[in-house]
Formats: sequence, C-alpha cells, structure tokens
Amino acid sequence: MDKETFRTALNWDKCRECGECLLKCRYIRFSREDAVSEIKKINTGDLASSVVLKKCISCYACDAFCPNGAHPYERIHYNWDQRYKVKGLPMRASYLMPTRHPNFREDIPFSPEEKALHEKWASDVPPAKTVLYPGCNLLSMPLLARGAIFEKLPVWGKWDLCCGEMYFRMGLLEPTERIAKKLTEFYRDKNLEEMVFICPAGYNMFTNVLPKQFGAKFNFKTTFFTDWFLKELDRGTFEIKHKIVRSAVIHDSCHARVLGDEFMEKQRELLKRLGVTIYETSQNKKHGLCCGVAAGTNKYSVFDLSFAGMKGLFALDMSEGDDAVAYCTGCLLTLSCFRFLNPFGKRLVHPLEYVREAIGEKVVRTNQKKAFWSLLGIMTHAIPAYLNPKRFYV
Repeated sequence: MDKETFRTALNWDKCRECGECLLKCRYIRFSREDAVSEIKKINTGDLASSVVLKKCISCYACDAFCPNGAHPYERIHYNWDQRYKVKGLPMRASYLMPTRHPNFREDIPFSPEEKALHEKWASDVPPAKTVLYPGCNLLSMPLLARGAIFEKLPVWGKWDLCCGEMYFRMGLLEPTERIAKKLTEFYRDKNLEEMVFICPAGYNMFTNVLPKQFGAKFNFKTTFFTDWFLKELDRGTFEIKHKIVRSAVIHDSCHARVLGDEFMEKQRELLKRLGVTIYETSQNKKHGLCCGVAAGTNKYSVFDLSFAGMKGLFALDMSEGDDAVAYCTGCLLTLSCFRFLNPFGKRLVHPLEYVREAIGEKVVRTNQKKAFWSLLGIMTHAIPAYLNPKRFYV
C-alpha cells in the first residue's frame, strides 16, 4: 500500500501535531514538549530517533485519545510497515502468524466434540442469514459456543477466514490488504444479511478497519454479540432464569477503546442485566491497560508481551470483584496464559459464560486449558527460534 493511498484512508492532514495522543500514553511517559516532538517524528518517518516507533506496545489507545481523528496508531503502523519491507520478520514471529502453519492457536489439542464443532462451522454455505463469526479465538475455545443461543445464532467460520487483526496490529499493511481482498471475494456471493461478532477485534476489523482503510466490501450488517443478545432478550427469545450473584471487574480490550464509550458501556449494561455487580480498575475504559498480546507486535518479544500482560492482570487482581471479565475472547486467552504466573488471582470469565448460566445452561470452561497448550506451543516453537538469525516475509 503506497503512502498516498494510506494518507487518504487515514485523513493524514487532520493531524495538528498537538501531542495529545502521546501525552496520555500509559506505557511511555512524555511531557507536552516531548509528545509534540514525537508525533512530528512519526509523521516524517524518523525511525532512527523516535522513541514511540521503538517502544510502542501497539495498544491502540492513542487513536481514542486523538481529538482530531487523525489515526496516530496507524501512522506508527505505516512506519513499522516500511521497516518490515526492508528487514522482514524474525523467525521467532513465525509461529504466531495466523496464516502460517503450524501456529499457536491451531496447534492446540481439540477433543472429538470440539473437532465436530469446527467441521460443522466450516460448511461452504451459511446456515442462516444471520450468523456468528467465530474468529480464531473462539475457534480455540469452541465449547464456549454451545447451547440454545447458537441454535438461534449459528456459528459460521473457519481458520482460514482470518480477519487479519494480528497483521494489522503488527503494521503489516500488504498482508492486511490481501486479507481484505480475500474476505471481500469470499463473502461476495454468500446469502448473508447480518454477521454477529463475539470478539471486539473481529467486529472492529470487519466494521471499520478492513472497509475504511483497506478497501474491503461487505454486503452484510455487522453487529456485536451484546447488542444482538440484548435485543433478543427484550423480544423474549431468551429468559434469564438465574441471576448471576457475583461481582466482577471489567477488562476493556484495545479495539473496544477505539469503538468508543457507548460500546464499552453496553458491555457493562449486559452484565448488570444478568445480575453482576460491576467494579472498575483505577485506569479503565480508554485509559485501561492492554491484555499484553499487542506488546509483542513491535519487537516480536515474548518479554515485552509478558511484562505488559502481567501489568494488566495485576491491575485486575488489585481491584474489587470476585471475577475479572474479559469480553474479548483474545484477551481472555492471553490473560489466562499469564494467570499461570499468578494462579491465586481472580477467575477470568467471558460474559458469554454468565449469559449461558443465566439462561439455565451448564458451561464447560476451557480457557485455562487452551492457554496452557498455547503457552506450551510457544515455548516449543517460538522461544527456540530466538537463536535463529533468519528473517521471513508473510
């Protein structure tokens, strides 16, 4: 993708170089003067001296902080893409790529029941005009999507229909653009009216990133699961049979921050409707901390990822509440990986677990088991590759 195309997609000229986006960063501390200096370096592509281009953990919050809609996050990405074109990626990143095989999600062992769900969801023809897009994270925990809800809202999707979120977070523009074209072509002749998303990352990619920045064209409406379920609840399709008498602190995902306050409040509304008492971390919503996974997308460092993830998990554990709720399936899996480093903290829960319990279903929890196998795969494949000097291109 050339700079002029990217400039048009991102409204490049909206940047006033005020530094507000970087002044509010929770991971790199800047004075106003330094923040202004840094955004100027980002705009000119000064890879050599920019602190942000070297240390950014790709948490996406600067887009939410920008008062002018100037996409500072994607400007950082553009520079990372230029670096990638010259240097490629280190081999330690290979196992984490969603379109390379094996990778840390598809390598997880699955039971016969889980494999049967994968096969059912991968049908060539959509099972209904409104379907749920699973994304790679729900495909990693397929038992989460069982029961009455998914008789009404069938799951439809497979591993090779990746939304490209990981490439986007790494600033790999051409691979993301190729995925936008692939998905456009795949869904072009499908008889779909509405695609529902359980993960804010997939929802944001299909709703905003792929169409507005990478030229994807989809003929269906995109809806987040919470909105779909609350509407069906109001219609009487489902009934809350058991209130969830628990308290929980909320973890907001990176994509949720850029989707906005209304989106984040809707997740809290759902939990309150189910009976859950809500608590917040000291830094919440736009100012909340990343689950950690994005921190590995700059230098492809498991150490950066671990530091950011433990910081986010510590904030949840230090807050009030019985549970820690992550309404992003990716955040749930990532935080579950770090839970092994602090096994005595809060139970990590996805709202769908509460929803299914509230309508009278028994939920089989697999996030910690899947996190274990993901970690084992990374330690087996990615860690040893730190010693491999070769580079590769996606």
